Amino acid sequence: MNNFSLYTFRLYHYLLTVRDTLEYTIKRDHKIEVYENRKKVLTDNLEEGTPFGDFLKNNGETGEKIKEKIKSFIEDLYSENSTILIPSGETVRVDVAQLVTLFDMTVGIAETLRDIVYQYVNHGLKSQDQEQKVDDLLVQLVSEDERMYRVVLSMLVMRSFEESFAEFQKVMNESKGQPTPQSNFIVQNELVKLAGYLRFSRQHTRCTDNETLDLLDETLKVIEMTEGRRQRPNNRGFKDIFDELNNKLNSFAAQAEGAWKQTYQKAVEEVTAHQQPQPQADQQIN
Repeated sequence: MNNFSLYTFRLYHYLLTVRDTLEYTIKRDHKIEVYENRKKVLTDNLEEGTPFGDFLKNNGETGEKIKEKIKSFIEDLYSENSTILIPSGETVRVDVAQLVTLFDMTVGIAETLRDIVYQYVNHGLKSQDQEQKVDDLLVQLVSEDERMYRVVLSMLVMRSFEESFAEFQKVMNESKGQPTPQSNFIVQNELVKLAGYLRFSRQHTRCTDNETLDLLDETLKVIEMTEGRRQRPNNRGFKDIFDELNNKLNSFAAQAEGAWKQTYQKAVEEVTAHQQPQPQADQQIN
């Protein structure tokens, strides 16, 4: 890999660390070592002398705005002041009542970082200068990450959405179909926001393959059914509809993750074999 590709990979690695924060929406034990490592990567790489830190510095006011958003992200999720991720012994306790907030903080920043990575990849694809060319392996890695991320995000958001929707139906059944403060709260503070993350992600998707796009579109069709904007096929129950969609998302996510892991491992080996002094950022955000 040339210096340009090594630099771009390091920017990608920062994106990877941010988007892996979504793992905390999964209901399982989360090791403190992984949490501490993510916190260190996120914090240390804001400093000058690191690829991302230099990128932020060299992009003036825009870079400063991004830096401030990420510092807030770290403060809200990875600091001792966080009420969402709370280290406890050998694990990290997650306040599941604030998962919508976790999605809210992670999705937007991850998209900003993905835009930056693609800016560099696209520059490297167009450049006639061999020193500014991007390695084919890195292009493949970013492309496979894109497919995996869009579907994994949909899978994770839909898990929270299904739980909130079930609670909404329960409340509406108890009130005999009449809106209540509780049902309105669920709609406005959970369902609308979760659906918004799915729509936001779909609008920013860079995939062009039909398999990925069709699955993302099918997810939004299910959302529209819950909103009463689309009929349910054969008046099927929502549980069957959710189960069918979740099975498709889970299967695709596992397949996409397997492909991504192989490419990522190759990329890490390439980067390790070509360790060089970290190049300075010379690209500006337009």
